[in-house]
Amino acid sequence: MGAAGTNALIGQQVDHLTLVNITLQDQLEDAQNELEKLKESSKKKKKQTITAIETYLILTSREGLTEYDELRVKLEAAEKVKNWLSPLLGQDVAGLDTLWIPSIVDNREIEANGNKYRLRTHLVIINEKLTVYLKATLVKGEARQ
Repeated sequence: MGAAGTNALIGQQVDHLTLVNITLQDQLEDAQNELEKLKESSKKKKKQTITAIETYLILTSREGLTEYDELRVKLEAAEKVKNWLSPLLGQDVAGLDTLWIPSIVDNREIEANGNKYRLRTHLVIINEKLTVYLKATLVKGEARQ
């Protein structure tokens, strides 16, 4: 392996570590937000309020995706879903319409790695942490060449 191969390998590792760093920064920010919401919540009555949003993504097809590409799709989906559901932070769990949450996310599209993916809610768990399990399907005809 020559210098070009070494550069490509190191570049790929830097890209991967950059994504891992971004993911860890997001997790730290989420933890700080969760802590802040918990402190606010404990000051109020002992009502259960949403203090954090967590997402889990399943890709329906991983064909042609590298680990980096898959991580990028998961990161993009988590960022978008948290943005769409952020108005729910601080809301009383008992007052939420549980059928409303999937309608916010279902059939929305995200773009990552030059491809478009359609999101579909698989499962939503609501307690102090709003957990959303999603499936992402590559939109046909939109795949990169």
